[in-house]
Amino acid sequence: LEENGPRLLVVAEQTKVFTHRGGNVTLPCKFYHEHTSTVGSGIHKIRVKWTKLTSDYLKEVDVFVAMGHHKKSYGNYQDRVFLKESSKNDASLIITDIMLEDYGRYKCEVIEGLEDDTAVVTLDLKGVVFPYAPRLGRYNLNFHEAQQACRDQDAIIAAFDQLYDAWRGGLDWCNAGWLSDGSAQYPITKPREPCGGRNSVPGVRNYGFWDKDNSRYDVFCFTSNFNGKSF
Repeated sequence: LEENGPRLLVVAEQTKVFTHRGGNVTLPCKFYHEHTSTVGSGIHKIRVKWTKLTSDYLKEVDVFVAMGHHKKSYGNYQDRVFLKESSKNDASLIITDIMLEDYGRYKCEVIEGLEDDTAVVTLDLKGVVFPYAPRLGRYNLNFHEAQQACRDQDAIIAAFDQLYDAWRGGLDWCNAGWLSDGSAQYPITKPREPCGGRNSVPGVRNYGFWDKDNSRYDVFCFTSNFNGKSF
């Protein structure tokens, strides 16, 4: 395609942006042609597509699509997302009224004729990770019950990156809990015999991936204040 014109490039000026529940955020994305200042060839309409990547990267969730005057948002993003369009080459996405479920990685894809390119931006939320076990005692929740247990605490099931950040912040918990990717893990800052052994190194221990219906663990939940203040 090089001989037909300069290559289309898509760039995210920031690869991670921070916000809090209830806030608004801009996921940066711009496109241009390599070695030129032109935005588009003018021959083809430019299509912008934003999707959310799942934790296993095997599927994507549609968020927003725009082509010319035609624009469409999907699912929980309806009426909450739109393009910034500060310039002709600006494909940045504005998300309003941020929800806990908005946390994650987003892909900006720009398509022009046969050319396309992508950039990925992580939306991170300020908040707290906490372990949760029901009154029945530890290891009584399958994955679906764990999800509901977090919702009952005004939270969502935590992602691995959120648990890892909490471990780096000092979280130490010996019981394994479900994470959003279907794994069961636990953070240890002070190695000791009941928690992997006294001679083991600190870190997030991974029990692996388990049957979401029949395996039972505790759960790590994540929540975020509306005003963004620490808990």
